[in-house]
Amino acid sequence: MKLAVRGEKALPDNNVSVTALSFTEYVMSGQRGRINIVSEQRGMYLAADTRVCGFYNPIRDAMRRAVNSTEPEIELKKAITGANRTGQPRAFEEIADGFLPWLGAFRATGVPVEGAAYRAGELTLKVRPHLGLRKKDGTSYAVLVHTKEAPLTREAANVALRILQHTVADTLPGATPMVLDARRGKAYQMPARTNLGKLDVLIAAEAMGYVTHWKLSGLFESVQVG
Repeated sequence: MKLAVRGEKALPDNNVSVTALSFTEYVMSGQRGRINIVSEQRGMYLAADTRVCGFYNPIRDAMRRAVNSTEPEIELKKAITGANRTGQPRAFEEIADGFLPWLGAFRATGVPVEGAAYRAGELTLKVRPHLGLRKKDGTSYAVLVHTKEAPLTREAANVALRILQHTVADTLPGATPMVLDARRGKAYQMPARTNLGKLDVLIAAEAMGYVTHWKLSGLFESVQVG
């Protein structure tokens, strides 16, 4: 059973819970890399220091400021010059190089978005679009931003887009879901001929796999400690 639930406080305590993009990263990875990804994500989400999982937060914050700025490049430059973690300056520069030309061509301004949750079995996906955008004709977009070095695949983008579709009535009503590969300045929307039923089945199956990997990773960790 799947349903969208507005607000993260409604999440059940016994569910595994990660962001929609973390789940998308899992889906787009080959079988050999999935256990490592889940282990890394467990480390981030269960860390006592929440800053561990905030590597891209400064550049995402800069993007949100940039969409309503007359000089968006300055906002991203602030994030680049303020980067103080290993790998951040180069990553932020690559993101800026892809994002700024795309933003200039897209011609939209920022609007507020809300958070929601999407449940697939024992997996709860936290969904808060990184950007809410509106064009002059009134068309709005709820945008998840992929910032990782690995290019976003069409298959993974469709998974993220479908999750956005299920929650957009709560995050930004009436908006068109979009996923942006920021480093490459490439935006994805759901193809008209996509079989949504089969995509929902895929998401349900991948969610089961994620939860299994999550629980087994935790069991392995407990055995190692013991």
